[in-house]
Amino acid sequence: MGSIRRQNNQAQRSDIAHVAARLVARGEARNFSGAIRKAAASLGLKNFRNAPQNMEVHNALLLYLQHFEGDRWAQRIAAMRHEARAAMIVLAQFRPCLVGPVLYGSACEHSPVTLHLYTDETESVTRFLHETKINYSITHTVLEVSRSRREEFPTYLVVVNEFEFDLVVLSEVYNSHPPLSSLNGRPFRRANIDALDTLISEAATEVKTDDSFTDYGGF
Repeated sequence: MGSIRRQNNQAQRSDIAHVAARLVARGEARNFSGAIRKAAASLGLKNFRNAPQNMEVHNALLLYLQHFEGDRWAQRIAAMRHEARAAMIVLAQFRPCLVGPVLYGSACEHSPVTLHLYTDETESVTRFLHETKINYSITHTVLEVSRSRREEFPTYLVVVNEFEFDLVVLSEVYNSHPPLSSLNGRPFRRANIDALDTLISEAATEVKTDDSFTDYGGF
């Protein structure tokens, strides 16, 4: 009896994860936690204890993108990573690191390219964007900096070559002690430009990208 219950619970978790992944891929949920709630509700599970972890939804999302988008997904990831690289060159003084779905390979059509910038003077980013005539708007991103504390970080929203960028500005201390990712509760996985170059090179041996991805100027 216990074995059957565990199997049913696992099947339920899997169902929620896959429905949540589809919602994220289609832009019908802004984040994994919201997608999980919507998925559970759509399955008629208002009070449930078998909610999947964010990592389970992430893995289901990767499967969804690979299966339903195939080459289009691979080409999008390649283009977004090259755009990220171009931006990181321009923003080099802030020691940018790529984080999030573009790094993980799970970016959807509506996903932004997220870069973490490091400086103790947020105004220096504002001045730089003004001087380089890059249009932006400002919002905030809330990140966990420890198990018990969250903090708001200034975030510059920029659009370049039809790609959306979230430039999250963190103080220098977070370069050596990164905030925690909502994906797994561990310090953010990050890639500086050297690590991104390696990632792009490795992916190029597996995926033949279109010639339209050779010009990434504009940032």
